[in-house]
Amino acid sequence: MSPSCFRRVALCSALLLALLLPACSTPYRPPQVPPAVFPGLIDLAAQADGHEADVLLVHGICTHDASWAGEVVPQLARALADATTAPGTRRAAAATDAVEIVPSTVSTPAGRRRFDALIWSPLTNDLKRQLCYDQSGKSSLCEGAPPYPYTRARLNARFKDGLIDDCLPDALIYQGVARDTIQQRMREAVLQVLSTARAEVPLVVISHSMGSKILFDTLLRMTEEPPGSTAALVAQQAVGRMRFLVMAANQIPLLSLADQTLAKAGIAAAAPPDSLQLLLRKRQAGQRRALDRHLTLVAFTDPNDLLSYTLDEEKYAQDGITVYNILVSNAPTLLGLLERPDTAHLEYLSNPDVGRLIACGQPISKLCI
Repeated sequence: MSPSCFRRVALCSALLLALLLPACSTPYRPPQVPPAVFPGLIDLAAQADGHEADVLLVHGICTHDASWAGEVVPQLARALADATTAPGTRRAAAATDAVEIVPSTVSTPAGRRRFDALIWSPLTNDLKRQLCYDQSGKSSLCEGAPPYPYTRARLNARFKDGLIDDCLPDALIYQGVARDTIQQRMREAVLQVLSTARAEVPLVVISHSMGSKILFDTLLRMTEEPPGSTAALVAQQAVGRMRFLVMAANQIPLLSLADQTLAKAGIAAAAPPDSLQLLLRKRQAGQRRALDRHLTLVAFTDPNDLLSYTLDEEKYAQDGITVYNILVSNAPTLLGLLERPDTAHLEYLSNPDVGRLIACGQPISKLCI
Protein backbone atom coordinates (compact mmCIF):
# COMPACT_ATOMS: atom_id res chain seq x y z
CA MET A 1 0.00 0.00 0.00
CA SER A 2 1.40 3.41 -0.97
CA PRO A 3 1.95 6.02 1.78
CA SER A 4 -0.79 8.27 0.36
CA CYS A 5 -3.27 5.38 0.20
CA PHE A 6 -2.34 4.36 3.74
CA ARG A 7 -2.93 7.93 4.96
CA ARG A 8 -6.37 8.00 3.28
CA VAL A 9 -7.34 4.69 4.92
CA ALA A 10 -6.09 5.93 8.29
CA LEU A 11 -8.01 9.18 7.91
CA CYS A 12 -11.21 7.38 6.95
CA SER A 13 -10.79 4.98 9.87
CA ALA A 14 -10.27 7.87 12.28
CA LEU A 15 -13.35 9.67 10.97
CA LEU A 16 -15.44 6.49 11.23
CA LEU A 17 -14.22 5.92 14.78
CA ALA A 18 -15.00 9.51 15.70
CA LEU A 19 -18.53 9.05 14.41
CA LEU A 20 -19.13 5.71 16.11
CA LEU A 21 -17.67 6.39 19.55
CA PRO A 22 -20.29 9.01 20.53
CA ALA A 23 -22.93 6.64 19.18
CA CYS A 24 -22.02 4.03 21.81
CA SER A 25 -23.79 5.05 24.98
CA THR A 26 -24.45 3.64 28.44
CA PRO A 27 -27.39 5.78 29.61
CA TYR A 28 -27.50 4.20 33.08
CA ARG A 29 -23.81 4.17 33.91
CA PRO A 30 -23.52 5.37 36.61
CA PRO A 31 -26.78 3.76 37.74
CA GLN A 32 -29.97 5.74 38.18
CA VAL A 33 -30.54 5.37 41.92
CA PRO A 34 -33.65 6.86 43.55
CA PRO A 35 -33.35 8.68 46.89
CA ALA A 36 -32.46 5.57 48.87
CA VAL A 37 -30.79 4.43 52.05
CA PHE A 38 -29.95 0.77 52.48
CA PRO A 39 -27.09 -1.26 53.98
CA GLY A 40 -24.72 -3.31 51.86
CA LEU A 41 -22.99 -6.59 52.54
CA ILE A 42 -20.23 -4.86 54.49
CA ASP A 43 -22.63 -3.24 56.97
CA LEU A 44 -24.66 -6.41 57.48
CA ALA A 45 -21.45 -8.34 58.11
CA ALA A 46 -20.59 -5.82 60.81
CA GLN A 47 -24.02 -6.39 62.39
CA ALA A 48 -23.59 -10.18 62.63
CA ASP A 49 -22.05 -9.89 66.11
CA GLY A 50 -18.99 -11.95 65.32
CA HIS A 51 -20.86 -14.67 63.41
CA GLU A 52 -20.66 -15.34 59.68
CA ALA A 53 -23.52 -13.45 58.08
CA ASP A 54 -25.31 -15.47 55.39
CA VAL A 55 -25.68 -14.74 51.67
CA LEU A 56 -27.76 -16.98 49.42
CA LEU A 57 -27.02 -16.77 45.68
CA VAL A 58 -29.35 -18.20 43.02
CA HIS A 59 -28.62 -17.97 39.28
CA GLY A 60 -31.16 -17.51 36.52
CA ILE A 61 -31.89 -18.95 33.09
CA CYS A 62 -29.14 -20.26 30.78
CA THR A 63 -26.67 -23.04 31.53
CA HIS A 64 -24.55 -22.42 34.64
CA ASP A 65 -22.10 -24.43 36.69
CA ALA A 66 -19.97 -23.91 39.79
CA SER A 67 -17.76 -21.42 37.94
CA TRP A 68 -20.64 -18.92 38.13
CA ALA A 69 -20.18 -18.66 41.90
CA GLY A 70 -16.42 -18.46 41.37
CA GLU A 71 -16.97 -15.33 39.27
CA VAL A 72 -19.78 -13.60 41.17
CA VAL A 73 -18.45 -13.84 44.73
CA PRO A 74 -14.99 -12.36 43.97
CA GLN A 75 -16.69 -9.64 41.92
CA LEU A 76 -18.73 -8.62 44.98
CA ALA A 77 -15.67 -8.92 47.21
CA ARG A 78 -13.63 -6.59 45.00
CA ALA A 79 -15.79 -3.68 46.12
CA LEU A 80 -14.79 -4.32 49.75
CA ALA A 81 -11.51 -3.03 51.10
CA ASP A 82 -9.03 -5.70 52.22
CA ALA A 83 -11.47 -8.53 51.46
CA THR A 84 -10.32 -12.09 50.89
CA THR A 85 -12.34 -14.96 49.42
CA ALA A 86 -11.92 -18.58 50.46
CA PRO A 87 -13.81 -21.48 48.82
CA GLY A 88 -15.59 -23.95 51.05
CA THR A 89 -16.31 -27.66 50.75
CA ARG A 90 -19.18 -28.36 48.38
CA ARG A 91 -22.19 -29.84 50.08
CA ALA A 92 -23.60 -31.67 47.08
CA ALA A 93 -21.87 -33.15 44.07
CA ALA A 94 -22.85 -31.91 40.63
CA ALA A 95 -25.58 -34.21 39.37
CA THR A 96 -28.54 -34.07 37.06
CA ASP A 97 -30.96 -34.73 39.92
CA ALA A 98 -29.63 -32.31 42.56
CA VAL A 99 -29.02 -28.62 43.12
CA GLU A 100 -25.29 -28.11 43.54
CA ILE A 101 -24.27 -26.03 46.56
CA VAL A 102 -21.08 -24.00 46.18
CA PRO A 103 -19.99 -22.38 49.48
CA SER A 104 -17.34 -19.73 50.03
CA THR A 105 -16.43 -17.16 52.67
CA VAL A 106 -15.52 -13.51 52.21
CA SER A 107 -13.53 -12.04 55.10
CA THR A 108 -13.34 -8.28 55.67
CA PRO A 109 -12.12 -6.16 58.58
CA ALA A 110 -15.80 -5.57 59.41
CA GLY A 111 -16.74 -9.26 59.57
CA ARG A 112 -17.21 -12.38 57.52
CA ARG A 113 -19.92 -13.32 55.05
CA ARG A 114 -20.71 -16.92 54.15
CA PHE A 115 -21.93 -17.36 50.57
CA ASP A 116 -23.89 -20.38 49.40
CA ALA A 117 -24.57 -20.45 45.66
CA LEU A 118 -27.41 -22.73 44.58
CA ILE A 119 -26.69 -24.08 41.09
CA TRP A 120 -29.96 -25.57 39.77
CA SER A 121 -28.92 -25.63 36.10
CA PRO A 122 -27.99 -29.37 36.12
CA LEU A 123 -31.68 -30.18 36.62
CA THR A 124 -32.61 -28.96 33.13
CA ASN A 125 -29.48 -29.85 31.17
CA ASP A 126 -30.62 -33.25 29.90
CA LEU A 127 -33.85 -31.84 28.52
CA LYS A 128 -32.07 -28.92 26.85
CA ARG A 129 -29.69 -31.30 25.07
CA GLN A 130 -32.65 -32.29 22.89
CA LEU A 131 -32.12 -28.94 21.12
CA CYS A 132 -28.38 -29.37 20.54
CA TYR A 133 -28.94 -30.37 16.91
CA ASP A 134 -30.23 -26.83 16.26
CA GLN A 135 -27.18 -24.93 17.57
CA SER A 136 -24.97 -23.40 14.90
CA GLY A 137 -22.09 -22.98 17.35
CA LYS A 138 -22.17 -25.79 19.89
CA SER A 139 -22.13 -24.76 23.56
CA SER A 140 -20.28 -26.78 26.19
CA LEU A 141 -23.59 -28.51 26.89
CA CYS A 142 -23.79 -29.64 23.27
CA GLU A 143 -20.24 -30.78 22.59
CA GLY A 144 -20.23 -33.75 20.22
CA ALA A 145 -23.62 -32.98 18.69
CA PRO A 146 -23.81 -33.13 14.87
CA PRO A 147 -23.09 -29.79 13.16
CA TYR A 148 -25.98 -27.63 12.08
CA PRO A 149 -26.09 -27.98 8.27
CA TYR A 150 -27.80 -24.72 7.28
CA THR A 151 -26.64 -21.14 6.92
CA ARG A 152 -27.66 -18.53 9.51
CA ALA A 153 -26.80 -14.86 9.74
CA ARG A 154 -24.12 -14.40 12.38
CA LEU A 155 -26.21 -12.42 14.87
CA ASN A 156 -29.25 -14.62 14.36
CA ALA A 157 -27.08 -17.66 15.05
CA ARG A 158 -25.67 -16.16 18.23
CA PHE A 159 -29.07 -15.35 19.68
CA LYS A 160 -30.68 -18.59 18.49
CA ASP A 161 -27.88 -20.66 20.05
CA GLY A 162 -27.88 -18.75 23.32
CA LEU A 163 -31.15 -17.04 24.24
CA ILE A 164 -33.48 -19.40 22.37
CA ASP A 165 -31.84 -22.85 22.50
CA ASP A 166 -30.13 -22.53 25.88
CA CYS A 167 -31.88 -19.88 28.01
CA LEU A 168 -35.58 -19.80 27.10
CA PRO A 169 -35.98 -23.60 27.58
CA ASP A 170 -35.23 -23.19 31.30
CA ALA A 171 -38.33 -21.03 31.70
CA LEU A 172 -40.48 -23.40 29.64
CA ILE A 173 -39.27 -26.42 31.61
CA TYR A 174 -39.96 -24.79 34.98
CA GLN A 175 -43.41 -23.58 33.94
CA GLY A 176 -44.32 -27.09 32.76
CA VAL A 177 -44.66 -30.52 34.36
CA ALA A 178 -41.10 -30.39 35.80
CA ARG A 179 -41.91 -27.52 38.17
CA ASP A 180 -42.76 -29.75 41.12
CA THR A 181 -39.51 -31.71 40.80
CA ILE A 182 -37.40 -28.54 40.51
CA GLN A 183 -39.04 -27.14 43.64
CA GLN A 184 -38.41 -30.38 45.51
CA ARG A 185 -34.71 -30.25 44.59
CA MET A 186 -34.48 -26.60 45.58
CA ARG A 187 -36.19 -27.45 48.89
CA GLU A 188 -33.52 -30.06 49.61
CA ALA A 189 -30.77 -27.51 48.93
CA VAL A 190 -32.38 -24.82 51.09
CA LEU A 191 -32.68 -27.27 53.97
CA GLN A 192 -29.01 -28.22 53.65
CA VAL A 193 -27.87 -24.61 53.65
CA LEU A 194 -30.19 -23.00 56.19
CA SER A 195 -31.13 -25.70 58.71
CA THR A 196 -28.30 -24.77 61.09
CA ALA A 197 -28.53 -21.00 60.63
CA ARG A 198 -28.76 -18.73 63.67
CA ALA A 199 -32.05 -16.88 63.93
CA GLU A 200 -30.35 -13.61 64.89
CA VAL A 201 -27.90 -13.54 61.96
CA PRO A 202 -29.07 -11.39 59.03
CA LEU A 203 -29.67 -13.09 55.69
CA VAL A 204 -29.00 -11.60 52.26
CA VAL A 205 -30.56 -13.14 49.16
CA ILE A 206 -29.16 -12.30 45.72
CA SER A 207 -31.15 -13.87 42.91
CA HIS A 208 -30.98 -13.47 39.17
CA SER A 209 -33.69 -13.80 36.56
CA MET A 210 -35.89 -16.90 36.95
CA GLY A 211 -33.86 -18.00 39.97
CA SER A 212 -35.89 -15.49 41.98
CA LYS A 213 -39.18 -17.17 41.14
CA ILE A 214 -37.86 -20.69 41.75
CA LEU A 215 -36.58 -19.68 45.19
CA PHE A 216 -39.70 -17.73 46.22
CA ASP A 217 -42.04 -20.45 44.98
CA THR A 218 -40.06 -23.02 46.95
CA LEU A 219 -39.88 -21.01 50.17
CA LEU A 220 -43.61 -20.27 49.99
CA ARG A 221 -44.39 -23.96 49.50
CA MET A 222 -42.17 -24.82 52.47
CA THR A 223 -44.00 -22.38 54.74
CA GLU A 224 -47.24 -24.17 53.83
CA GLU A 225 -45.97 -27.57 55.01
CA PRO A 226 -47.37 -28.84 58.36
CA PRO A 227 -46.82 -26.30 61.18
CA GLY A 228 -43.78 -27.23 63.23
CA SER A 229 -42.20 -29.30 60.44
CA THR A 230 -38.52 -28.72 59.75
CA ALA A 231 -39.17 -27.31 56.27
CA ALA A 232 -41.80 -24.84 57.53
CA LEU A 233 -39.59 -23.66 60.38
CA VAL A 234 -36.52 -23.23 58.17
CA ALA A 235 -38.46 -21.25 55.55
CA GLN A 236 -40.18 -19.05 58.12
CA GLN A 237 -36.89 -18.30 59.83
CA ALA A 238 -35.21 -17.52 56.50
CA VAL A 239 -37.92 -15.08 55.48
CA GLY A 240 -37.90 -13.50 58.94
CA ARG A 241 -34.17 -12.84 59.07
CA MET A 242 -33.92 -11.51 55.53
CA ARG A 243 -32.50 -7.98 55.61
CA PHE A 244 -31.44 -7.40 52.02
CA LEU A 245 -33.09 -8.94 48.98
CA VAL A 246 -31.43 -8.23 45.64
CA MET A 247 -33.23 -9.16 42.43
CA ALA A 248 -31.33 -8.77 39.17
CA ALA A 249 -33.29 -9.08 35.91
CA ASN A 250 -36.62 -9.59 37.67
CA GLN A 251 -38.95 -11.80 35.61
CA ILE A 252 -41.82 -12.30 38.06
CA PRO A 253 -44.34 -10.14 36.12
CA LEU A 254 -43.75 -12.28 33.01
CA LEU A 255 -43.47 -15.72 34.60
CA SER A 256 -46.45 -15.17 36.90
CA LEU A 257 -48.73 -15.04 33.85
CA ALA A 258 -48.37 -18.84 33.69
CA ASP A 259 -49.94 -19.11 37.16
CA GLN A 260 -53.17 -17.35 36.15
CA THR A 261 -56.35 -18.43 34.45
CA LEU A 262 -57.93 -16.60 31.55
CA ALA A 263 -60.25 -13.77 32.57
CA LYS A 264 -63.91 -13.99 31.67
CA ALA A 265 -64.89 -12.04 28.58
CA GLY A 266 -65.37 -8.36 29.34
CA ILE A 267 -64.20 -8.68 32.94
CA ALA A 268 -60.77 -7.31 33.86
CA ALA A 269 -59.53 -9.53 36.65
CA ALA A 270 -56.85 -8.34 39.06
CA ALA A 271 -53.72 -10.45 39.10
CA PRO A 272 -53.52 -12.70 42.16
CA PRO A 273 -50.56 -12.15 44.51
CA ASP A 274 -47.37 -13.84 43.38
CA SER A 275 -45.14 -15.97 45.60
CA LEU A 276 -42.94 -13.03 46.62
CA GLN A 277 -45.95 -10.97 47.70
CA LEU A 278 -47.29 -13.89 49.73
CA LEU A 279 -43.91 -14.50 51.37
CA LEU A 280 -43.60 -10.84 52.35
CA ARG A 281 -47.10 -10.93 53.84
CA LYS A 282 -46.14 -13.96 55.91
CA ARG A 283 -43.01 -12.16 57.00
CA GLN A 284 -45.04 -9.12 58.01
CA ALA A 285 -47.43 -11.24 60.04
CA GLY A 286 -44.55 -12.83 61.94
CA GLN A 287 -42.63 -9.65 62.73
CA ARG A 288 -42.76 -7.49 65.82
CA ARG A 289 -41.77 -4.43 63.81
CA ALA A 290 -38.30 -4.39 65.35
CA LEU A 291 -36.08 -1.77 63.72
CA ASP A 292 -33.28 -4.29 63.11
CA ARG A 293 -35.66 -6.51 61.15
CA HIS A 294 -36.22 -4.03 58.32
CA LEU A 295 -36.00 -5.55 54.83
CA THR A 296 -34.72 -3.68 51.80
CA LEU A 297 -35.71 -5.08 48.39
CA VAL A 298 -33.64 -3.76 45.48
CA ALA A 299 -34.43 -4.64 41.85
CA PHE A 300 -31.69 -3.95 39.29
CA THR A 301 -32.97 -3.51 35.74
CA ASP A 302 -31.26 -2.68 32.48
CA PRO A 303 -34.11 -1.17 30.39
CA ASN A 304 -32.53 -2.76 27.29
CA ASP A 305 -32.77 -6.22 28.85
CA LEU A 306 -35.60 -7.86 26.93
CA LEU A 307 -36.23 -10.31 29.76
CA SER A 308 -36.28 -7.97 32.77
CA TYR A 309 -39.03 -5.96 34.47
CA THR A 310 -39.00 -3.33 37.18
CA LEU A 311 -40.91 -4.13 40.36
CA ASP A 312 -44.27 -2.52 41.04
CA GLU A 313 -43.31 -0.96 44.37
CA GLU A 314 -46.93 -0.75 45.57
CA LYS A 315 -47.27 -4.54 45.41
CA TYR A 316 -44.33 -5.27 47.68
CA ALA A 317 -43.59 -2.25 49.88
CA GLN A 318 -45.22 -2.30 53.32
CA ASP A 319 -44.45 -1.47 56.92
CA GLY A 320 -40.91 -2.73 57.51
CA ILE A 321 -40.20 -3.38 53.81
CA THR A 322 -38.74 -0.79 51.44
CA VAL A 323 -38.53 -1.33 47.67
CA TYR A 324 -36.17 0.40 45.26
CA ASN A 325 -35.83 0.07 41.48
CA ILE A 326 -32.31 0.87 40.25
CA LEU A 327 -31.63 1.26 36.53
CA VAL A 328 -28.26 0.15 35.16
CA SER A 329 -26.51 -0.34 31.83
CA ASN A 330 -24.80 -3.71 31.48
CA ALA A 331 -23.27 -2.99 28.07
CA PRO A 332 -23.04 -0.13 25.54
CA THR A 333 -25.92 0.72 23.23
CA LEU A 334 -24.83 1.09 19.62
CA LEU A 335 -26.29 4.02 17.67
CA GLY A 336 -29.27 4.05 20.02
CA LEU A 337 -30.45 0.91 18.25
CA LEU A 338 -29.20 -2.16 20.09
CA GLU A 339 -27.61 -3.42 23.27
CA ARG A 340 -26.59 -7.05 22.94
CA PRO A 341 -29.58 -8.97 24.40
CA ASP A 342 -27.45 -11.74 25.91
CA THR A 343 -25.07 -9.33 27.63
CA ALA A 344 -27.90 -7.09 28.79
CA HIS A 345 -29.55 -10.02 30.55
CA LEU A 346 -26.59 -12.00 31.88
CA GLU A 347 -24.11 -9.38 33.09
CA TYR A 348 -25.82 -7.80 36.11
CA LEU A 349 -23.69 -9.46 38.77
CA SER A 350 -20.48 -8.84 36.83
CA ASN A 351 -21.39 -5.16 36.39
CA PRO A 352 -19.07 -3.29 38.81
CA ASP A 353 -21.73 -0.62 39.44
CA VAL A 354 -24.15 -3.31 40.62
CA GLY A 355 -21.47 -5.05 42.65
CA ARG A 356 -20.51 -1.91 44.49
CA LEU A 357 -24.11 -1.06 45.43
CA ILE A 358 -24.70 -4.61 46.70
CA ALA A 359 -21.44 -4.69 48.62
CA CYS A 360 -21.38 -1.14 49.97
CA GLY A 361 -25.03 -0.03 50.11
CA GLN A 362 -26.45 3.41 49.46
CA PRO A 363 -25.02 5.87 50.31
CA ILE A 364 -21.67 4.10 50.04
CA SER A 365 -20.72 2.73 53.46
CA LYS A 366 -17.77 4.31 55.25
CA LEU A 367 -16.45 0.76 55.64
CA CYS A 368 -15.94 0.65 51.85
CA ILE A 369 -14.00 3.89 51.62
